[in-house]
Amino acid sequence: MRIGIDCLRADPDYVGGLNTYILGLLDGFAACGHHHNFQLYVTEGNCKLFARYVGSKRFELVTIPSGFFRMRQTVSRAALLSGSQSVYRSANARLFSGLREIMDMGSDLIYTPTVSLLCFDHRTPTLLSMHDLQHLHYPEFFSWPRLLSRKIAYELSATHANFFQASSEFIKRDMLDHFPEISPEQIAVIPEGVNLEDFLMPRSAAVLQRYQVAERFLFFPAQLWPHKNHLTVLKALRQIEREQGVKIPLVMTGASYSAAPAVFRFVTEQGMDYVLHLGKVPFDDLVALYQRAAFVISPGLYESNSLPILEASAAGTAVVASRIPPNEELAQTLCLNLFDPRDEQNLAQLLFSMWQDETACREQGLLNRDQVTRFSWKNAARQYLDWIEQVVEESCSTRQLLLQ
Repeated sequence: MRIGIDCLRADPDYVGGLNTYILGLLDGFAACGHHHNFQLYVTEGNCKLFARYVGSKRFELVTIPSGFFRMRQTVSRAALLSGSQSVYRSANARLFSGLREIMDMGSDLIYTPTVSLLCFDHRTPTLLSMHDLQHLHYPEFFSWPRLLSRKIAYELSATHANFFQASSEFIKRDMLDHFPEISPEQIAVIPEGVNLEDFLMPRSAAVLQRYQVAERFLFFPAQLWPHKNHLTVLKALRQIEREQGVKIPLVMTGASYSAAPAVFRFVTEQGMDYVLHLGKVPFDDLVALYQRAAFVISPGLYESNSLPILEASAAGTAVVASRIPPNEELAQTLCLNLFDPRDEQNLAQLLFSMWQDETACREQGLLNRDQVTRFSWKNAARQYLDWIEQVVEESCSTRQLLLQ
């Protein structure tokens, strides 16, 4: 098969879940997709993200001029803010007609890993990863333009995509609850993955000295978005300090977004000199922090799945996580310490208990390292390809019936 992958909206400057997801899955395809060819649709501005696939026999990069794409995307966004689905759909049909024809001619299926379709009139079957519906649960976390654009783009995508991938059973149920036009048969649940080898290789302890990190620390890798729930963690640590007289060092990584002002203000006002925010760090340093942490925390209010949980498990480090449906699904396989994400007192008790019990943390980390192997990107990619083979075969059969 010829599988087209729409990477046009991958942001080369973003360090986080979506890029990790796209690149991890592509690595999985490279490892197991030996009978298929992959066309990656990229721009001049983001093609460096995909440099590792240049020259690969089964991968072809189709590079779209950045100026061409950026100009059309600007007009497309203006149409989106009109608030009209028909205006946005018509604008995209005109703006991207040439691009759509190139993608349709070059592929047996178009896969979009970036939450919404770019074109809503493909003649080739489309598969979409609608990673989350956070805006429907926490609209207060979004500006009105972003909320409006999500509403229109997601609803059009739900109507016009042929098939969907969900990272958890929770996301599948969420999609079915909010988009009646989608049927259960259109959705495949394929959990996210992790590159096991990246996290198994021991990293130097020099990272601790470089960033002036304490020898034992709690690690919190997450962008500073409101749904990542940083304030609950900070309040729990402050409670431990007040009631137990113990300062548990916290190391945070991730870029500063809309939650950053409140997070930094709380740390300053409470005098929490044991909290360190490193911002974006190189991947090798990130892995070293995972490996050296006493345990990792993933306290999100809403997630489709949790890459930090999988990465911590691959690094052999224990995990504290919010009790939300996707994490409860992961807890069926991994040993996770779950807590109510709105209950800072519950979290304070859990963090203090784990901080005191190094043996339990070590044992949990070793157990998870064994169990997380089933979540490799190679396994995820194999599930994708099985699903793609099935839907392309069904689409071809349907097309033949219509031609008879």
